[in-house]
Amino acid sequence: MSKQQIYWLIAILSIFFAYFLGMFLDVMDVDTAQYALIGRDMLLSGSYLQVLERGHDYLDKPPLLFWVTSFFYGIFGISQFVYRIAPILSTLIGVYSTYRLTKLYYGEEAGKIAGLMLGACQAYFLTNHDVRTDTMLTNAIAFSLWQLAAFTEKKDFRFLIGAFVGMGLAMLAKGPIGVMVPVLAFASHFILRREFKQFFRWEWLLGAVIVLVVLSPMIYGLYTQFDAQPQKITNGVKGESGLYFYFWKQSFGRLTGENVWKDDSDSFFFVHTFLWSFLPWQFLFLGAYIKGVYHLFKQKLFFTKNQEGLTLGGFTLPFIAMSISHFKLPHYIYVVFPLAAMLTASYVVYLINNIDKYKKLFRWHIGLQIFTQSILVLLASILVFWSFEIQNYFWLLIGLSVLLISFILIFIDFDKFTKLLLPSALTIAGVNILLNSQVYPSLFPYQSGKAVAVFAQKNNIKPEQIYVFINGSDGAYYSHGLDFYSPTTVAGQRNINDFKDIVSKQKKIFIYTDELGKKDLEKTYTTIEMHQKFNRFHITQLTPEFLNPKTRKSALTPIYLMRL
Repeated sequence: MSKQQIYWLIAILSIFFAYFLGMFLDVMDVDTAQYALIGRDMLLSGSYLQVLERGHDYLDKPPLLFWVTSFFYGIFGISQFVYRIAPILSTLIGVYSTYRLTKLYYGEEAGKIAGLMLGACQAYFLTNHDVRTDTMLTNAIAFSLWQLAAFTEKKDFRFLIGAFVGMGLAMLAKGPIGVMVPVLAFASHFILRREFKQFFRWEWLLGAVIVLVVLSPMIYGLYTQFDAQPQKITNGVKGESGLYFYFWKQSFGRLTGENVWKDDSDSFFFVHTFLWSFLPWQFLFLGAYIKGVYHLFKQKLFFTKNQEGLTLGGFTLPFIAMSISHFKLPHYIYVVFPLAAMLTASYVVYLINNIDKYKKLFRWHIGLQIFTQSILVLLASILVFWSFEIQNYFWLLIGLSVLLISFILIFIDFDKFTKLLLPSALTIAGVNILLNSQVYPSLFPYQSGKAVAVFAQKNNIKPEQIYVFINGSDGAYYSHGLDFYSPTTVAGQRNINDFKDIVSKQKKIFIYTDELGKKDLEKTYTTIEMHQKFNRFHITQLTPEFLNPKTRKSALTPIYLMRL
């Protein structure tokens, strides 16, 4: 094994190690803890087609993540580590699919680069420990893109089945977006190559049937749980149709405004979100995208038969659609990352194969990668050495060693691919080793839900004794982590006047509440007293005030466990 191969092996092992450390982290409120809890409820209740949360009807996300979570819980037990097994496995499939998809159009070397870029971008490190439905969605889309490309290029019927099974699984992961990305990508591909006959192939009808078959358990569950019971009130709406909600309102309703979820983010929200979440490859992507658009207009909007058009259209059209949505969260944009990796990898191969022509541009990209490395290490150092205390000196040494190697390699003479990509891959791996071993463990004590659950177990407080009263006006919210880290689901939320009857039967209860809730309870019940105080912060939305140790206390919200 050559010295260059040894360094690449170190990089790959470092990437896997960062993922592995992330599997031991606590689940984050709100979404991750909620989904981990629904998977536990599904296992314990045996209700797989009708999804429940804390015993109540759940109508929001499709059930694939809950199904696979409950499956692995049943085999290995309920834990935060087990919750992440299925998403990690799906990531391996997604990275491999991106490699095969890129290889199909641009060759072996580009395929390996695309797989590396997808697996070693910041978004993928995040989405494999802060697991939401988008993790499995993105990887299922990558699989369906590869299979559909293989079918259209090789005419092998097996790939048709794989493509539409992949789309069905993507829809089971998060909804219609799972089929929209492949459709938009290949519609662009066919139009740019002027293959208009492709739109009228009878195989697409068979594909639609395959998707419906994959979706059929969920469709049946939605119908029986909601549509067949029009008297139900779900999410504050009487007679809410589960099928209509899933196939239209949850996704397309965000474009039309029909969905009640709205925020104040602007139309450029996903531009800066993409640039940080695709680290450390964002400058290479910008070069690739500019080249792709230039090439598109140079050829008067049409490609030849040996060129692909799915990356530009498959990236741009969903990006625009999500940007005009009324509700945006950073992880929504992850669905286009396999195509971004493919586009960027093809650019890197083109750049290096024509190095004599683009020597100056190549040097610029080397400089921009070093600049990105430096910024990443600077930010990680601030978090590790200034914002928080060291959590584990052994893992700290491992992370710092990886970062040191990444900068040493800048000065070693390798081939052009290695020179451009290897130091960045090591840097992002080293940074995430530090984040997962030092920074996140420092954040989790500020998740009041788990803190209360652990305190209750140490002090022999039973989950059925814990009730919740949240006034809500000071930013506190119901913590799913409180349920997940309790042996069983806690008693749950109540109105302020309910506790008199409850305490007359149970003699002693404990109430999880916020500052304003505490004041209301003290006015209503003269015998109530504070049992324990906790500090809470929404750790998925870090602020300078919280990160600064001197001002952190002012950013915290008090949470109380009251005894009545």
